[in-house]
Amino acid sequence: MGDSFTLTELTTVKYQRMDVCAAIHKRTAWRAPYALTTALELLSVEMPRIASNHQRIMQSTVVAVPHPNAKRRVKGITAVVWPFSIDTVTVDGQFTCTSPACTWAMLSGYLDLEELIVLVDSMMRRDRRLRRTTTDDLAMYLDSVYQQVQEAKNEGTNTRLFRGYNNCRRALLVARSGTDSSMETRTRLVPVRYGLDMPQVNYLIFLGGSGKPVYLDLAYPEYKICIEYEGSHHARQWLGDTKRRQDIEDAKWKYIQVTKLDIGHEDREEALARRIAEKIQEVTGKRVQLTPRKTIRQICDARTIKRAPLYKRLCFAPLLPASGVDGQ
Repeated sequence: MGDSFTLTELTTVKYQRMDVCAAIHKRTAWRAPYALTTALELLSVEMPRIASNHQRIMQSTVVAVPHPNAKRRVKGITAVVWPFSIDTVTVDGQFTCTSPACTWAMLSGYLDLEELIVLVDSMMRRDRRLRRTTTDDLAMYLDSVYQQVQEAKNEGTNTRLFRGYNNCRRALLVARSGTDSSMETRTRLVPVRYGLDMPQVNYLIFLGGSGKPVYLDLAYPEYKICIEYEGSHHARQWLGDTKRRQDIEDAKWKYIQVTKLDIGHEDREEALARRIAEKIQEVTGKRVQLTPRKTIRQICDARTIKRAPLYKRLCFAPLLPASGVDGQ
């Protein structure tokens, strides 16, 4: 299981894809908008994990067309039919691709629910250079598709919503803007699988006498517990990360380190959830019981999302507000 891609790596992939598209433009005047994974590469959006049975089409240069008759035979291009609104953007003034919202909706038929959530977060990075959309824009696109289908039905046309539409709606319920990596998103979903609350994303604190601002990857401010995902790039900045951890712990935060070895296997993810629960117990003095592992669909259920936060169920007065910053 690999780590997330950096801005530099995503930019490199973007320019490699632009070279491929430029070569295609020399061979054909057809300008259907690029779509699916080709659009993600042009938009510098981190690629989600795609099932092996879809790898062949995803490794192609893919374009979107509104109906089968719009397809053309062009070497090196795979055309997919998208009968809904094909919203587009232009990359570097040269290459037209489906918009982030349209791309996400199209990919919902190829991704499981967890990876669909990962992709949403990847499109809404904290780094503005990688931020491509908002949950409002994504919801508006889904609304437009729903309206299109309803209008077609009113006219007597047997039209259906696209495969993956319901998962898109579910994904928006737990998506979070301001993330830094796909692995942080996968880490964020782990405790919820075992009945714990969803941690806050990039919680801002101020450390030391200088008031240095630091964003915690994931945090439970109500218990002053932080969860930091450390990818392979952290090995190259060991001293800086060690000082960062020391400063965080000096501010009386409990620190949980996560690596790729903690994510992706049920037994390891349960062990991580147990580590988090034990830290909560240390702070609250109350026993925290994990639940049997839930599916991603179950954690997107409204009953799970709307339930009272754990600190209320433990009758514990939060140390810090869930929203806001820690000024220590």
